[in-house]
Amino acid sequence: MWQLSEGELLGGLLESEKALRRQYGRMLELVAEAGKRGLAGEQGYPSMVTMLVMALRLSRGEAKTRVAQATASMPLTKDALAAGEIGPEHVTQIQKVLAQAPAALPDTDRLASERTLVELARQARPVDVAKAGQQILGHWNIEGTPPEDRERRHAGPHREFRGRYRYDGQYVFTGELDPETAAELEGAMHPLAKPDPVDADGLPDPRTPVQRQGDALAEIIGLAARADDLPTTGGERAVVTVTVSLAELEQRADTAMLDARGYTSISQLRRWCCEAKVLPAVLGSQGEVLDLGRATRLATPAQRRALAIRDRGCTRPGCTRGPKWCHVHHVLTWIDHGPSDLDNMILVCARHHRELHHTEWSVRIRHGTPEFIPPEWLDPEQKPIRNTAHDPPTVRHQEPVLPTQRQAPRRTAPYATTSHRPWS
Repeated sequence: MWQLSEGELLGGLLESEKALRRQYGRMLELVAEAGKRGLAGEQGYPSMVTMLVMALRLSRGEAKTRVAQATASMPLTKDALAAGEIGPEHVTQIQKVLAQAPAALPDTDRLASERTLVELARQARPVDVAKAGQQILGHWNIEGTPPEDRERRHAGPHREFRGRYRYDGQYVFTGELDPETAAELEGAMHPLAKPDPVDADGLPDPRTPVQRQGDALAEIIGLAARADDLPTTGGERAVVTVTVSLAELEQRADTAMLDARGYTSISQLRRWCCEAKVLPAVLGSQGEVLDLGRATRLATPAQRRALAIRDRGCTRPGCTRGPKWCHVHHVLTWIDHGPSDLDNMILVCARHHRELHHTEWSVRIRHGTPEFIPPEWLDPEQKPIRNTAHDPPTVRHQEPVLPTQRQAPRRTAPYATTSHRPWS
């Protein structure tokens, strides 16, 4: 190994991982075929799981996982695994999500959800696929009947708080909050829990993340005791963002403004809406955000809102971080005379912001969509890729329905998106 060049080492890592993934796909094919033939019973084992445990010296949990994956209907997942594009842990997360699909879910919706997860798995870690899976489960619950164990018999949001004083005077508490209140608390704590700048000696903030959050909560409590001094940078209620094309806005503006007359420009209409505490995000024919603030050195609040609408979070392929966890990054840096315009800015989380500045990854904006270009060692063709982690599951109608799938009428339901201070 010491004789290999750096390029040969990196290439070897990639090829070895692909080979392992292909072999795992081969293993699942063998398990599926053995199950179809009833091979475990013929060999004297009570089940395929037991045969794998005994013959391959696997743990029972691993054997159950392989049998579940081998017998699950996941055509797109298995194709990607056979091509070495995703790994066993990706398959595990995808299978967990699809196993919870409602019985009444149309096959086309199931296939679309699987496609969304597979496309993300080609770019992201298994933990990111799991997060996206939770969003899909929530989307299914929006369209279907909520599970019985989530229904609350009493009216109003469910909140609990339990606290006690310890012998040394410290106050220990636990509890739970409804999603809306939790989002407000998180929005208020996030800016207050950031590490302090380095001190005069260049030393970083010595507090742990848990300690910083505790200090943030103490500050919120102190501010709440002085209600007039509450901060304006956190705690704003959820914002429901409705996007509309420029043509549709122009056609329907009169109705939207209660048949008002006299506006002469979209900018004027925007000012009217702002006074009514409604911020319109005007989209052009290609979906690009228009008329939201002027260029300055730093992104304005209006521009951050526009970026949150366009990017929906970190734009690095595979990242699931939401807008409030992101920085605004200039594609062409400010020091290189890059403007602070929407077509030169993207949202990236702190980790991937550092990656852009300190690795060979690069980014561009094409037709209003950020595209990341991987290093040459990772992809010799350096094919641009975009983040699909924030996209809701959609059905591609040109996709042929598999012969084994049931035909079912497609259900439709309105799709709403809420964000909690996406510009923070």
